[in-house]
Amino acid sequence: MSERHLPRARIALNPIQWMATEDGWLDPARSPEKPELLSAVKRAGFDSVMADVPAGWTVPEYRRLVDDLGLSLAPGYLVCRSDGGDGREQAVLELAAQVAGSHAELGLTDIGLGLSMGVSPSRLARPAQGHDASPERLAALTELVDRIADTMVAEGVRPALHPHVGTWIETEGEARTVLDAVAPDRLGFLPDTGHLAWAGVAVADMVEEYARRIPLVHLKDCRLSVATRSRAADRDYRATVRAGLWVEPGRGELPLTGFLDGLGADFDGWLMVEVDAPDIPDPYQSAVASATWVRGVFGGSAN
Repeated sequence: MSERHLPRARIALNPIQWMATEDGWLDPARSPEKPELLSAVKRAGFDSVMADVPAGWTVPEYRRLVDDLGLSLAPGYLVCRSDGGDGREQAVLELAAQVAGSHAELGLTDIGLGLSMGVSPSRLARPAQGHDASPERLAALTELVDRIADTMVAEGVRPALHPHVGTWIETEGEARTVLDAVAPDRLGFLPDTGHLAWAGVAVADMVEEYARRIPLVHLKDCRLSVATRSRAADRDYRATVRAGLWVEPGRGELPLTGFLDGLGADFDGWLMVEVDAPDIPDPYQSAVASATWVRGVFGGSAN
């Protein structure tokens, strides 16, 4: 067997393939109940899963389920549902404090932070193009991210910025503006290999430049040829996904190992597999294929 890349990296799954809809979106209501879902994650070959305390559950209840299944927890994710100037900023900060507190109680010190696609419909119409950019909006969002960072760090949890196609922080320039405005000890960087590549970012270069700020990576594969054809045909976000953009890791067109070599062999953070729309229709089999591939290429095991 050839030597694995990033041998100290920890491997986890964000089981979003169970949420995938036929119209190219994600619907959490499609997921099985938490015990069934987490049991499937474990049987598929993953020993770690993204932290996500279900609504109505206490943190100790969630922890008992995770422990009983023999899983460990990787950093979760906070969705910011504000554009920085729509009056929802305070609600975002209150949610940030709550989620950070839960993360701290679970023993986690990092969390992903991304924007909601629901507040940027014009970017969903023309994805990965930086459409309808606004320096004023970006400045307001940078200020909000700074406040979110303060709120979460006060709870002992550092957010890591996740640029995402279809949101107001989509392009390399937008990501760099926010990252460079907030101190590294208060804001990390969460690169998503698929979303960055779709947005035209030189992924390997950006990962290497910000490597010391990266506690976790969303390991995602895609077919850039689909993205190219979809842009030429003026397809929106969902139509591009339906055309076959996303695939399980190792089944697409991205040089995933090359993208991440800049992290360095001593990287001991998380590689979190995500498959937004599985190429393998059955979500469990999608997870099995993902675990098999990632365990053969990265880290010491799938935990």
